[in-house]
Amino acid sequence: METLIIREKEGERRFEIVSDVTTIGRASENDIQISDPVASRFHCHVERGPDGLKLVDLESQNGTCVNGRKINASKLASGDRIEIGAVVIELLVEDDSVPQAQRGTRRRKGRRVRRRRRISIETGGGDLDARFGQLLVEIKKTLGDDGLARAEEMFGDFAEGEGGRGRIEALMEHKEKLEHLMEINKAINTELDKKKLLNMIMDSAIMLTNAERGFVVLLEGGKLRFEVARNFDKESVKNPAFKISHSIAEQVAGTGRAVLSSDALTDQRFQEYMSVSDLKLRSVLCMPLKIRNRTIGVLYIDNRFEKGVFTPEDMTVLESFGDQASIAIENARLHQENLRKQAELEDAKTKLEQLNALLSKKVEDQQVELVKTRETLERSQKEFTSKYNYDNIIGTSKSMRSVFNLLDRITDSDVSVLIQGKSGTGKELVARAIHFNGPRKKMPFVSLNCAAVSETLLESELFGHVRGSFTGAISNKKGLFEVADGGTLFLDEIGEMSPAMQKKLLRALQEGEIRPVGGKETRKVNVRILSASNEDLKTLVAERRFRDDLFYRLNVVAVSLPELRERKEDIPLLVDHFLTVLAAETRREKLKISKETLRQLVNYPWPGNVRELENEMRRVHALSEGTVEPENLSESVRKRAPAGISDLMDEKPLRDIVKESVERVESEIIVRTLARTGWRKSETAKLLGISRPTLDSKMAQYALRRPEGASAEEEPDSPDDGLPEGFEAG
Repeated sequence: METLIIREKEGERRFEIVSDVTTIGRASENDIQISDPVASRFHCHVERGPDGLKLVDLESQNGTCVNGRKINASKLASGDRIEIGAVVIELLVEDDSVPQAQRGTRRRKGRRVRRRRRISIETGGGDLDARFGQLLVEIKKTLGDDGLARAEEMFGDFAEGEGGRGRIEALMEHKEKLEHLMEINKAINTELDKKKLLNMIMDSAIMLTNAERGFVVLLEGGKLRFEVARNFDKESVKNPAFKISHSIAEQVAGTGRAVLSSDALTDQRFQEYMSVSDLKLRSVLCMPLKIRNRTIGVLYIDNRFEKGVFTPEDMTVLESFGDQASIAIENARLHQENLRKQAELEDAKTKLEQLNALLSKKVEDQQVELVKTRETLERSQKEFTSKYNYDNIIGTSKSMRSVFNLLDRITDSDVSVLIQGKSGTGKELVARAIHFNGPRKKMPFVSLNCAAVSETLLESELFGHVRGSFTGAISNKKGLFEVADGGTLFLDEIGEMSPAMQKKLLRALQEGEIRPVGGKETRKVNVRILSASNEDLKTLVAERRFRDDLFYRLNVVAVSLPELRERKEDIPLLVDHFLTVLAAETRREKLKISKETLRQLVNYPWPGNVRELENEMRRVHALSEGTVEPENLSESVRKRAPAGISDLMDEKPLRDIVKESVERVESEIIVRTLARTGWRKSETAKLLGISRPTLDSKMAQYALRRPEGASAEEEPDSPDDGLPEGFEAG
């Protein structure tokens, strides 16, 4: 039979355990209701399992103790004491198979066993327990079993009587604390990880004083910084800055003297401390952490629910502990500082070794790098093969169709090509289209802007150099001729090349071989040369700024790219292309463009050509929502006067001016009329007073196409190409 003996202020009562679960707490729904205010509504329960009885704390506010120790869960044996505040519940287990007459003897023996266990626990297994054991042996020899039982009862009664038990417990508790303190000091003096150390210090302080929670607060720049905040279950306290009295902590940090209060809420010293009254603090103990008379922080512990938890003896023990803790914190700080400096030195050493290894690798493993470079170029070529073609050059105007026709004739050959055009007309796009549609498309395509490289470095860039040929030449380097061997070399802004470099370039082209700077041996190369210039090389030749023999070597076939203002009918296509690309890049819905905005874009002369138009589209894409309106355009585009006769003249013959004017007006009228009729060609031809075949011919001439989604009642064989999606004809 298992019985719980409940001892309260009101008296003693018994409860026989008959269920698998017996609940204990203040609520009336519990099997055992207790009245102590410290107890939670549902404080704990005793559950029966295969191994016997077990006590489980139900996450109570103030915790549950078994034989003086706080527990979360603990097996129970006969004689164990459950402590909830001032309530003591003792478990008594009796064997039902024992006759009633023998139960008194068994009960006395059980009491002796329980008292012996309690005395052993209270003495901590120390010398007192050993002497008491020897005493019992002597008593048994002299008085027998009955005398031994009586002696045990007398000693137990003394321990539990007035003053006796308290003196024994106080001595044993103090002895136990000192032993714990010695063990803790050894532990913290060997821990150099600051975070682990502070957690250890906090947990130890709570254990030594039976505090509810504690805080380690260090001083940094004259301000308190919370390092650790934990409760007796070793759980972190959230928002610790709002859980303690800053006034008390600052007082201790400022004076360097500890503060002990059994009831801070009524303590006259703290009447003006708002934090004390706001937090309703009870037991508080705060002591300084010092290093050589310098306060480095404070150790703050409290109990919010009970008065008088901490004693002067606790403060003495904690002060001794705090001195060791302060030294351990300083040692951990110095250790971490040394680790940081060591890590910095190791990092610097590693970086230096990496740099040395990199330099050595560039010299010793040059062949491996060249293989990797070739593999990278081959992967790039596969990408460019599908990326750079005529479709990437936007335009359907007459002048661009002429360029495409010329490219078709020269792409498959191996002749040198000179590409001329103003900045921003797309010279490099044309060069890439020639290479990646030609017979050398599987070989490297290498480009160089001659104007972007100084004269002293240009020779090294083109022909390479050997190690030690000049300052900074720490290893051999291939030139672009050698890198592009078997492929194409595109030289942009070639008109900016100095006469000396022109001479060296001419020799390389004539002989098909190069010699690196500082080298003695020549190397054969097979490279197709594509060059470009935004200046007229013929004019430079006439002015003796460019070699005529190099000019004829480069200018086997000349491709002249028209300026954007000379092919304004391509502007809507280019605008649509850029808006499509920008929508994909930003994952936004593609913008539409109003008729007036498109008219202003078409009428602007675009001195920066296609590159300037692309930049303008990027600008309006960032500023517009849904539809691009005229106010979204840059000021230079908006304020430019609409195109007139002066824009068409440009030192052209009268016949050309009249022809372009007529074509422009005719094209605009046809587009407007088509828009009015919903692109019904028969109705449009009727309104314009021309035949249907004539309309088809003029639409083909001006590359006018029906927008996608526009309705039409025309024959299936009518042109089905449209203006860019989302545009309104202007």
